[in-house]
Formats: sequence, C-alpha cells, structure tokens
Amino acid sequence: MRKMVTLLLICTFVFTNVFINVQPIDAEELGNSVKEDVSNQTEIDENSKLEEQTSDEQLENEEKDSSNTVEPSTEVLNTENTVINKNPNEQNDNANSWRYTNGELDSGKTESDISMFASPYNPNSTKKGIDVSEHNGNIDWEKVKASGIDFAILRCGYGDNISSQDDDFWERNVSECERLGIPFGVYIYSYATTTAGAQSEAQHVLRLIAGHNLTYPVYFDMEDQLSNGQPVAGSNANLATIANTFCTTINNAGYAVGVYANTNWWNHFLTDPCFSKWHRWVAQYNTTCEYEGDYAIWQYSSAGTVAGISGYVDMNYLIGYPADHGEGNKYNIPANLINAVQYQSHVQDIGWQSLMSNGLITGTIGQNKHIEAVEFVTNYDLGIGIEYQTYVEGIGWQDYVQDGEIAGTVGLNKKIEAIRIKLTGDNAEQYVLYYRAHVSNFGWLDWAKDGNEAGSVGYDYQMEALQLILLPAGSAAPGNTDNPYYYQDSSFQLKTTAHVSEIGWQAPVGNNEISGTTGKSLGIEAFKLNDGKGKLNFKYASYVPGEGWQKSVTNDDISGTVGKAKKIEALKIEVDSQEYSVYYRVHVTNIGWLGWAKDGEEAGTSNYNYGIEAIQVKVVQKSDSDTIVTGNAFQTKQPDVEYQAHVRNIGWQSVSKNGDIAGTTGKALAVEALAIALKSTPYAGGIRYQAHVRNVGWQNWNRDGQIAGTTGKALSIEAMKIELTGEMADNYDIYYRTHVSDYGWLGWTKNGEMSGTQGCAKPVEGIQIKLVKKGDTFTEEDSGKEPSIVK
Repeated sequence: MRKMVTLLLICTFVFTNVFINVQPIDAEELGNSVKEDVSNQTEIDENSKLEEQTSDEQLENEEKDSSNTVEPSTEVLNTENTVINKNPNEQNDNANSWRYTNGELDSGKTESDISMFASPYNPNSTKKGIDVSEHNGNIDWEKVKASGIDFAILRCGYGDNISSQDDDFWERNVSECERLGIPFGVYIYSYATTTAGAQSEAQHVLRLIAGHNLTYPVYFDMEDQLSNGQPVAGSNANLATIANTFCTTINNAGYAVGVYANTNWWNHFLTDPCFSKWHRWVAQYNTTCEYEGDYAIWQYSSAGTVAGISGYVDMNYLIGYPADHGEGNKYNIPANLINAVQYQSHVQDIGWQSLMSNGLITGTIGQNKHIEAVEFVTNYDLGIGIEYQTYVEGIGWQDYVQDGEIAGTVGLNKKIEAIRIKLTGDNAEQYVLYYRAHVSNFGWLDWAKDGNEAGSVGYDYQMEALQLILLPAGSAAPGNTDNPYYYQDSSFQLKTTAHVSEIGWQAPVGNNEISGTTGKSLGIEAFKLNDGKGKLNFKYASYVPGEGWQKSVTNDDISGTVGKAKKIEALKIEVDSQEYSVYYRVHVTNIGWLGWAKDGEEAGTSNYNYGIEAIQVKVVQKSDSDTIVTGNAFQTKQPDVEYQAHVRNIGWQSVSKNGDIAGTTGKALAVEALAIALKSTPYAGGIRYQAHVRNVGWQNWNRDGQIAGTTGKALSIEAMKIELTGEMADNYDIYYRTHVSDYGWLGWTKNGEMSGTQGCAKPVEGIQIKLVKKGDTFTEEDSGKEPSIVK
C-alpha cells in the first residue's frame, strides 16, 4: 500500500489557528493530551457554513521550529462545505508511517529482519492479491489479470472528504477492474484524530464507491504515527472511537468493512474488543504472519513484482474464506456448515493455535514442527457430535475422546503421527466427514473418510498439519482418496517389485507404497513380493492374457512374464499368517484405481484387454483390518452373444445381441439364415448351432459366426438348436426362443434343445438369444409355453 508519508520528529495537535511548541512526551501523556483535546473540541455540524478561515498570509508569517513544533493546521472545505481542520501532511499525502518517509518506502522499516523477498506462506492462504494506489502509476490490468492475481484492494483516496485528496488513479483502476472482472475492495489512508475526521473520511469513501460493485470490503488504513512510533491519534481508546465511527458509518451504508495495520499496531494499539467486529488486514513482511488473532488478509511484502505494474507492488494473501471477500469456499461448504465443526492444534514450540473452521488448515507447513495435540468441537444444533483418536509416538493409538476433549499430549514434546475422526449423534448419517494429514517426508496425503486412518504409522514421521471438511451426505470427496494413510510394521519389511513395459524391473517399494506407474500407459508384466526380515510368507498369482490364471508362486518368485510384452490383467495375493492380513489394489488402464481386495481375492479386470499399471500392497494386523473398506476390486466384462438374421424380402439385418430380437414379428417374413458368435469371452470355448430348413431338414452344425440356413433360395428356417462349447459351456448357459408363424413366441429353452417347429411347415420369423452365467437367475418370459412343436 503506497501512500505519501512523512516520518518527521514532530507531533501535531490541532487547536484552531494556534501553534504550540511541544517537547517529547511519553505515550500516556500523549494519550491524555489527545483525550483532553477531543473532549474539549466543539463538534462541527456537517451542514454549517464556513464562518472564518485562516489566510495563507497568516500561515506564511507564522514562525515554526522544524524539530520541536507541530505542523500548522489549516481550515479547508470538504465537499459538503464543512470546516475540517487540516494538517498540511494530509493535504500533500505526506503521512508518517511505520514504513514510509516523505512518501517514499524506507527499506529499513520492515516488520521483521527477514528480507522482503523471502518466500511467505500461510497454510490457509486461498487467494493472492495486490493493493495499489496512484504511486503504482498507469497499470496494465489485462496483464495483471493474466498473471494470476486473484483480487485487488484499490486506494480511493486519503484523509478528509476533499476531491483534491482522491487518488489520482482511482477512477481508472476501478473501471479497469470492473471491465475485466477482477474482484476488488478499497482502502483509504486515515489521518483522522477525531470522530469528525473519521466521519469525513467515511463520507470520502462513500462518495467515491457509489455506483461501483465491490467484492471485497472497505478497509480503514490506520498507521499514521509519530517519530517515536506512537499513533498520531493518541490513546488506544481514541483509536477505537475513531475506528468505530468510520466502520459503523460504512457498515450502515451497506458495505463490509475492515481495518488495516501492521502487527505492532494490532498487538499494542488496536487492542479494543471492537476491532473483532471488522475484518483485519495485517501487514508483516515475513515468511509467516506472527499475528495470533484472526485476520482476513495478510500483506506479506511491499516488494512484489507483477506483470503490468512498473516497479514494486504490495502483495497479499487472502486467508481462508471470510465472508465478503470474493468467491466462497472452493469445497462448496454450505453456509450452515461453515462453523459446524471447529478445531485447533497444539504445535511444537508454538502452543495452541487459533480455532479453525470447516475446510481450513490447522498446524504448520514447511516449518518442521509437529502437532502434539488436537481438539474438535461441533455444533450441537445440527444433532451431531465428533469422536477422534490419535497415534502418538511412544504411546500408540490412544482411546477415543469426544467434543472439546484433547487428543494427543501437551508438554511432553511427543508428535502425533496419525489420526482417526468420526461423526456421532442422531443426525450423523446426514453428513460425511473428510480429513487429510500433512506428514513430514510425505507432504499432503489423500483424503480419509469417517473413521479411517490419516497420517502414517511405523515410519516415525510427524504429522504437521491437518485439514477437515464436513459436507452433506453423498457429497463427493474434496480430492483423491487413494492414499490417506501409510503403515509399516517394524517387525517385517514388505517389498513389492514390478517389471514395467519399456522400463524393466523397478526398485522395490515398502508397505502401502505404490509400485509401477500411473498416467503413462505402461503395463506391469510381472511382479514379486517378499518380506526382507523373513517373518511373513506370501503366495501370489497373475492373470495373463492368453494364459489365464498362472500357478501361484511364493516369496520373491516372479509372477507374470518377462520378455513377452504381455501385461498382467489381474492378480491375487495371500499371506500365511494368523496375525496379519494383506490388502492390495491395482491401477488399471482406462479405469484407474480399483477398490481394495484382501487375502486371496481377485484384483484387476478380465475381458477388457486392459493392463495393470500400478500395484499397492499393504499388510496390516487383523485387529486393524476392519477399518479398511474393500470391494469393487475386480471387474469382469460380461461376454456377449451376437447374432444376425437374413430375412425374406429384407436381406441381412444389423447385428443383435444379448436378448435383442433378430428377424421380425407381425410381418409374415421368414428368417432364412442366421449367424451367431460370442464376444469377449472370459473362458476358452465358443458356440455352435444347427438349423432345420424347409424342404432340407436339419443341417450340419455351424460354429462361431458361420451361416446356418440358406440365402437366395426362399427356404425358411423352421427350428434352431444352439449350445456352448469348451469352458464356456462349463460356466455359462445359452437361452433362446423363436417367434413362429401362426404360433407367435414359443417358450424359452437352452443348451442345445430344439426351439421352433418340425413337420408343421411354419417358418421362424424372429429369434432371441441370451447368455447367462451359471448360477445367475434367468427370468423366463412366457414360461408356460412349450419351446418346440413337432408333428
């Protein structure tokens, strides 16, 4: 935020047309003096006319001591002809500030010893913005928008409601932001030392923003100070009164409002409880913002560079998703759930952090600090509660605790490594809870859900941050749910090794880690498992195209093929243990990750000709296995039966399949020929079929797409027999029925039995065929009818 600022060793007290020599005084004395001045000053009616004005000649003749004398005040008119006692610093935009001297940035006055060019970070930063004024010159806003800037806070002016104190680039900046759809708010640099001044500054803002559509609030920039660092406006109480006048006026006009200041001001001067009613904009040029209260925007540097702006510009982060600050929560959290759950963490060397609301992050990132304890609170009005337990170093899984209770430890310097969280209460089923952990050496893991583990166990890695999102039941996960938790038992050392096409053998990976690749369309051709400590024995097998299921192999033997360019389509794994279960899942071409299988179940696909690209295997104690959801680990594409009829006066029709009607009904058109085939069969074998043709009788059997019947001879098919062959006959049934002239649909039959008529001279006009897996239910339509008629 650039403002013309003068840091002079003077202090200004405005008594109308009087200049007072002052000696340096302490803060309490300054505060008392300003209080007395405020109490004694007669409030000026905004509609009163100017009765008396100090002439320029009088001011020029007044003697001033530049080191010990307060700057002279002048009386000028605001836009409503109200007398405002003016400081020439305000007229010239030469404010004293914690970071500017004579309107120029003093690089020696940063908020910390850390360079303004350091990399700042806040785990809850959601948008990046800038704040600008006329001192940033003519801005190319199209380039600014293209650079990725999410919002802007525009200076509209400074000081009292005088048009000469409007920001010279306000109109251009605001019109460009509106033209390009850049969300914006405004700020005014305040010189107010009285409520009258604050009221005038509020009117200054309202005059300029009338007719404009602000997305962000109006911010009251409070930083005008003396050379000793004390506010020009005096005591904390007077600062609160001034802010209350300004902010209430803006609020009453229908605008959101906030206050800007640096951390020193927030910690020492702007401490009145009234400031909690408005948004805080905190300035601190640092890698982190150390202000411990709640704040909506963090100004982290005045030395940013952005395309479209010449020179340096102030940089800001929006923190979280405060109301009246642009777009809502990116996780689409309903308004009634924003504060439905709140949580805080106790962090190493920091202690308890502030409460975070639904969707935000607690903890730290990039500071190598572990979370030691957590606490959650829910809104009982929703009819839900919360239970949670943590895995603590040297302790293991603690017992579950509930709303408002502490999980973890405080004062023992023990890190939390993993966590489980679940909803309770009568209405728990109406909501879904997602959460994820940021773990050292792993970073952000994926999202866990409703009581499952998040974090890691067995790696001695610390959990550094936690994010939780409560949503209505049925809501999609806010991100990937593949890997929310890593576990390894120190008593064994699982190693999974994959042979990948075009790569070869990869390095072994550990328990719950991923072997293979994703997103590269490279299939796994072989894999092997072993326990590096020799405690566990594994048995595993692969399904290979053209070979089917291979025989199971054991520890460190190769399953699959090498050098044949054949990708594995499915696998199954077992572990010989009464104590442990093995879980595994696969990433499949064109599908992605399938669900978890366990202890010998099939994982992968069949009949799709898709390959496994990645494998994830984890071994867990049986006592923990009930927390892992299995299912949808194996997908098989059902084989199809396809058939095509040649119909009198029509010829060959298009292909029908799986119960569709081939031929016609109600048109007295005979089927003269038929071809049948199986597609995508999971087993060896095929199909054969035989036609009874008018004036010919039963023909020889035909197979797999050959033509049964005749074409071009005007001879109708009168009956059919159809059956499966090989392994397909062992695993499937083939059902079929015919539509016969003068009889209509006959009943269903299966597996080589006759359908149609013989000796009746009645042609088949239509046919249906269905392939049904043995053991599956088949509903027979017209079940009371005979499938064939013989005379």
